[in-house]
Amino acid sequence: MDAIGREALTGIQQLERELIVRDFVALLNDRAHTELHPFLAEDVVYRPSASKSVWGRSAVTRMIADLHENFDQWTTDLQSVAVCGDTVLTEQRLRLRVPGTSTVEVMGFASFRLAGAQISAWNQIHA
Repeated sequence: MDAIGREALTGIQQLERELIVRDFVALLNDRAHTELHPFLAEDVVYRPSASKSVWGRSAVTRMIADLHENFDQWTTDLQSVAVCGDTVLTEQRLRLRVPGTSTVEVMGFASFRLAGAQISAWNQIHA
């Protein structure tokens, strides 16, 4: 394969990785917990903070479902997305509301490491 072909393949792979993360976030926003399973590797690690890690697809989707139960609103708008190799970085604006309160906006950053077409590691930082 020539250099142009290799670059095109790399560009297509990067676009595919970005689309996987965008689709995953769309499902999060839709509260479609069961539909998240194919996007997550069986042994996925989710780090919602520096002091907490959640291991495994079932545990991660269960935690997400529990969080959704506690919030009247939880939406994530991707402000920017960057792809480097098998890692997708996102800048996010989260809109959160617990029952009986007003909506709060929180900025966040996330990194998603992909193994093939699945997320194998997801780190989240909120500002």
